[in-house]
Amino acid sequence: MAAALPAEKTAGSVLAVGTPAEEGGGGKAVEVEAGVFDDVDAALMFHPGVYSWARAPLTAQVQYRVAFHGRAAHPTGNPTEGIDALAGLVELFNVLAVLGRRLPEGSHVQGIVTHGGTATNIVPEYAEGLFGLRAATTAALEDLTERLRVCADGVAAATGTTAEVERATVRYEHFRDSEVLSERFAAHLARAGVPLAPPTPGVYLGSSDIGNVSTRVPAIHPFVAIMGEDGSDHTPEFAEAAASPRAREVLIAATEALACTAADVLLSGALREEAWARHRAM
Repeated sequence: MAAALPAEKTAGSVLAVGTPAEEGGGGKAVEVEAGVFDDVDAALMFHPGVYSWARAPLTAQVQYRVAFHGRAAHPTGNPTEGIDALAGLVELFNVLAVLGRRLPEGSHVQGIVTHGGTATNIVPEYAEGLFGLRAATTAALEDLTERLRVCADGVAAATGTTAEVERATVRYEHFRDSEVLSERFAAHLARAGVPLAPPTPGVYLGSSDIGNVSTRVPAIHPFVAIMGEDGSDHTPEFAEAAASPRAREVLIAATEALACTAADVLLSGALREEAWARHRAM
């Protein structure tokens, strides 16, 4: 795709950064805080998927644990003395379902019950749920987090319980695309016969800790399809597609395009300055 450049003509270094625990552990977010991306001019990666998009509409995301405390009682022996913590948790699910109907585009709350009691003949004194919150921007996620707290406190007041709301995971920031660099990547990839399009408006592809990196340095995270749009990643079918000849072709082409984009960054001070100027203006 491009001729190799003599090492003495490069203007810097290329780092291959391993980022474990993206699925929930926030490896990149931890590395950002540890200074791994300090003094770095650009962070370049791609993701296989079901779309071929020049940039990734990745939302901000965090998980919160909500616990309700009540008072145990026997439902027939002393039922009026009980305060049902599980009833509080169930009511929170109901309130959040109503809230969900009027959330802005890209925002949603999804929860599960992680503790609902220990026996059917005891009023639960403790109940706990885990809630995943997503929003199109980090600011919208902060607003959604506050709404969760308000809902939990309101339910606690209504049910006579007490509520605890605490963050359970690293927060993923929304992704900020470096358009000038993603355009370079797309141009290099097009030469290999793989065109990239803009993302479809209103379609969000989840969240990633690359969002945290993109708050610090110009970054790209294009998607390149290895299977059709009727499929979905994080499925057995996608795992099978990842071992296909198509996936290998995409991997080679995208790796070469990333290398060419990195060479552009290394050799062009004007490109670096433009990428940083746009990054600071976000």
